[in-house]
Formats: sequence, structure tokens, C-alpha cells
Amino acid sequence: MTSAPTAQAPPAPLTARRFHALRPPQQVAAVRRGGGTAPPAAAARLIVTLGRPRTCVPGLVAFALGLGHAPVSPARALPAALLALLVGFSANLHNTYTDVEEDSRNLPGRMWTLYRLGLRRLAWTLVALNVLMLALAALHGLAFAAFTLVGLAALHQYSFRPLRLKARPLLGLYVFAQAVIGPFLIGWFVGIGDVRVPDRAAWTMLAFLLAWFVAKGLVKNVPDYDGDRAAGLRTSATLFASRRAAARCAAAATVAVYLCLPVLVVAGASPARVLWAMPWTLVAAYQGLRLVRARDAAAANALLRSDMAMSSAFLATILLLQEPHWSSVAVIVAGAVLIAGSDLLAMDSRRDADAAAPPPTPDKEPSAMERPTAADEPPAARRPAAARPAPGRRPATPQALFDRVAPRYDLFNSLLSAGSDRRWRRTAARLAAAEPGSRVLDVATGTGSLAVTLAERHPGVRVTGCDINAAMLAVAERKVTRRGLIGRVSLERAPGEELPFPDASFDAVTVAFAIDDMDDRNRCAAEMARVLRPGGRLVLLELGVPEQPLLRSAYLGGLGVMGLLGRARGLDGYRHLREEITTYRGPDAIRDLLAGAGLVRYARTPLTGGIAYAHVATRPED
Repeated sequence: MTSAPTAQAPPAPLTARRFHALRPPQQVAAVRRGGGTAPPAAAARLIVTLGRPRTCVPGLVAFALGLGHAPVSPARALPAALLALLVGFSANLHNTYTDVEEDSRNLPGRMWTLYRLGLRRLAWTLVALNVLMLALAALHGLAFAAFTLVGLAALHQYSFRPLRLKARPLLGLYVFAQAVIGPFLIGWFVGIGDVRVPDRAAWTMLAFLLAWFVAKGLVKNVPDYDGDRAAGLRTSATLFASRRAAARCAAAATVAVYLCLPVLVVAGASPARVLWAMPWTLVAAYQGLRLVRARDAAAANALLRSDMAMSSAFLATILLLQEPHWSSVAVIVAGAVLIAGSDLLAMDSRRDADAAAPPPTPDKEPSAMERPTAADEPPAARRPAAARPAPGRRPATPQALFDRVAPRYDLFNSLLSAGSDRRWRRTAARLAAAEPGSRVLDVATGTGSLAVTLAERHPGVRVTGCDINAAMLAVAERKVTRRGLIGRVSLERAPGEELPFPDASFDAVTVAFAIDDMDDRNRCAAEMARVLRPGGRLVLLELGVPEQPLLRSAYLGGLGVMGLLGRARGLDGYRHLREEITTYRGPDAIRDLLAGAGLVRYARTPLTGGIAYAHVATRPED
């Protein structure tokens, strides 16, 4: 007698570390069979992140160009503007749903975002968006709704089978350009109050926008060259023998389109003052040169972010010159807020961290660097309350937070410290007292700011920066390259508690605002003392609380504001920083920590009234 088959249990949720340790085909399988672990509030944020609002700004500006200065009431214009924004937003979500295999190679970080959201939830989101867009279109009549329905069908078939137009290199570029053509027509139809064949001026602007966004499509496909080719997808980039050849074509096409701007004036579609936008051609040429010189797909992907901002600024310049009205200014401000907000809140799924996933975890017990953080673990796997840190202990920073803020980490530091962080790093570099020919280690280097400051202040010194976070190191690598410090500053991925360097191998060691982020701060201090040569200095920067009563009160009041900011979804960095400072143990705790590691001749210097401290200690002579 055979027993009845039992229902197969759903796969256990994966942590971020375990997910990134999977090979691309395994990631694809994991996304398709499971996921959806994020709670509803987090899922809403993930949807916005995958929709990439910053890339929808050109569509919004194209809508305003189509609308012109027509006397349209806000009740009619605002729903149409939302519809125009949703064209690009929905297209990005469609691509995320269908491009799983390509993204597993091109953007593994996006795959983790999709895994947390779940394909099923994404599918229902697409259905809801289609219904919403049709409802917005119906407000302008049946003809407008029919036009929108045709556009939605083209948008669907750009990504989905049976047509999957994006796999047809030339036709795919044309359909891709609908991300600005569609919004322009939406604005033009709403402006004239009817759906009819455009006039000559509108056709000319449509042709220019089509050529311009086709060139943008050529650029967009370049970073995905390797992954698309590996997945067998034919795109405008994979038609070429190499990524660099595809980049040359994209750069040449982009410059050619920018040079066609005078055609708008000759054809009577734009006033002569639009020619003031021509200097953007030089910026486009420079961006094209950077794309050709990009050393790998990750560097090319990083370029797309600045290229999108530059493209939006170019189109906004045309709008302001074409329609110099307050309504145009309002559209440009809204677009700038979308781009800046997406960047500051890290709500974009094509960041540097998404293109550079952590390396696979080997089949052994994970080291401190590889252990998943609490932010990575699903709720059921997190520690019980009894095992959590006791009140008053400073919370360790989850690495997922650094992943999100890495592209804007330096900006956050400058804003929160009112620019004082640069002066603090210069003080630390001076206190390191590195002589020419010496070696300096910067532990938890992050984006490499202190490592770069050390190298620039001490010519002839070799600096090594190490950090556990791949996204932060990617930013640091670009900074080192940009400052011309390759060969003088080297970067390694390593945890502070397990430094992969021989004993007494550095003449000075620095660490800035990171000692309390370590899983084991005592072990980290011991490791820094171990790699420091006898007589060498350790310089430690750490945040503090001012001792002067008036300054202390103002400072703590500012932390209260920071706590309110931290309650907003996506501003975890503000909340975490406030928790770190309010559980501050005092400078004596750092003194005891360094003494416990065997360091002597301790001294400290308050910075900016005690908001930060520079702690210095020396390894005793043998």
C-alpha cells in the first residue's frame, strides 16, 4: 500500500549572502520558484526601486514639450502627467519581470531585490498599473483610451513573448524610444483636446526625440553586453564584436543626434533660442568618450547614472528655451526632485552595488566577512530578544545599509557634519605622521576618503585600504582612479577582525568612525595592534558628544530631528547614526580599548567642540 504524496514544502527563504553565493542559473531558479519575503511596506519600496523613477524624468519633460503652453486646467494636466511618468515606470517593471536571466549576469544586485519582492507580486503590480493607466486615459475620452491601449500593448510586447521586440535590435530601439514618444503624444493630444494626426512642427519634434532616445538606447545596451550575449539575447550592442565597438557606435550616434538640434529651428518646430542648448553636445561627447574607455561592464553601468541626469538636463534646457514659462520650471523642478530623491534614498536598481555583487561564498564555515547580517536574515531566522545586544550597547551597522547608501555616502557625511568631516580626516592624516617610503593601513576604509587624504598629504607613502563592503570599495576604487593614485593606494576586501596582513607590516594604522561597527571591537583593536610595527601609531577617529552644555543641548536636539527623519522609509542611515551617538560610551572607552590591545602613549584631541575625537596610541618598542 502506497502512501499519499505529501505536499512539497516551499523553499526556505535565502539570506542575501546565500543568494549572492548562487551561480546565475541558480539565482534565476530561486527567483522563479520562491522569494517574496519582504513585508508589504518594504515591498512597496522595492517596487519603486525596480521602477527606477529617475529614468522616467525624460518622459515627463517630453510630455511638457508636447503640451506646450496650452491653456489646460490642472484637473486635466496632472492625471496626464502621471500617465506620462508611468510609461517609463511600467516599462522598467516589465523589463525586470522578463529579463531575469540577463540580470543574473548583468545586475545581480537587482536579482536580490526581485527575489525579496517576488515575481508573483510583481505580476500583480503590472496588472494594477495597466488598469490605472487605462483609467487615467479614460478621463480624456474613448479615443485617448484607445491610443493608450495600443501603447500598453507595444510596451508589453517590448519585453514579453511572443514578439519580445527588445530581442530585435533595430525594431527594439524604435519601441524603446516610445518612452519619450508616448509621453510627448500624450501631452500634445491633451494640449489640443483631441486625438488626431500631429502637425508638421509636432512631427519634427517627434523625429528628433525618436532619434535622441534611440541613441540613448544604444548607450543603455552597452553595459549589458556580456550578460546579454551570454543569455543569447540579440541587442544593438551584441551585434558588435566587442563591448568597446558597441560603445563607439553609441557615442558617435549620440553626438550626431545632438548636432541635429538646429533642424528643429530650420523646420520651424522651435525658436532660434533653442540653439543655446548646443553646448550640451560637448558634454555628450565627453560622456561617449568615458563609455568607450570604461574598463568593464560595472564601470559602464556606473556611467549610465550620470548620463541619465545629463540627458534629462539637456531635454529640460530645450523645454525651458522652447516654452519659457513657470509651468516649464515646475516640471523641471519636479524632475530634479525625482532624480535627487531617487539617489538620496537609493531607490534605483541599477546602482554600482547592483552591478557588483559580493563574491560567491566558498563551501566552508563562513568567516566574519561572509556571515549574513541581521538585515539579511529573514524574520524567522533572526536572533531571539534574549540574544540581542543589551540596551546601551552601540548597534553594529548592517551591511545592507552600506549597500544602499554607498553611492551617496560621502555626500551624507558632508551634509551631516556641515563639511567638518574633511577637516577631521586631514587631522587624522597629520597625526599619522607617516614618513616617505612608509606603509599605512586604513581599516574599514569605506569609500576610501581617509586613504586618499593620507596619500595626498604624505607623498611617497603607500596606503592600503581594506573594508568588508563591496559596494563601498567600488566607490573607493573609482575615487582612487579619479585622483590619479593608482599604485599608491591599494584596496582589499577584508574584515577588521581578520586582517590578512603579516605582523608589524605597517608603519601607521588608521580607522575612521568604524570601530563600533565591528562584530568584535576588541579583536579588531588587537588585529590593528598586531599589524602595526613597534613604535608605529594608530589613529582612530570616532564620533562623540560635546561636553560644553549649550553645544551639547543643541547637538542632542539635532539628533532628535535626525530621529524623526529616520522614521521615514528609506532613511535608515539617519536613524542608525542617531542610535550610535545616543549610546555613546565616551572617549575613555576608546582609551581602555586601545590599552587592552597593548598600545601605549594614548592621547586624544576633541574636534569641532567634541562632536568627534581623534584618538592616538602607539605600539610599544620591543
